[in-house]
Amino acid sequence: MSPTRHVERAELETALRDLLGEGEQTARQYAGMTVGLAGAVSFLAMVLAFLMGRRRGRRRNAVIEIRRS
Repeated sequence: MSPTRHVERAELETALRDLLGEGEQTARQYAGMTVGLAGAVSFLAMVLAFLMGRRRGRRRNAVIEIRRS
């Protein structure tokens, strides 16, 4: 067995900062596009729900004509 070497705190912090820094740069690069895409998808979902509700309402409600004599 070889003698074990202790990992210093500074080495660990540097390694984590390098690892997380790459992901952070990628996240910032796509942040604007992601927000726009999420907004567009939610808008389309609301429009689809509205149209489906209108169609369902038309099928369920009968047209009733009331005549007063």
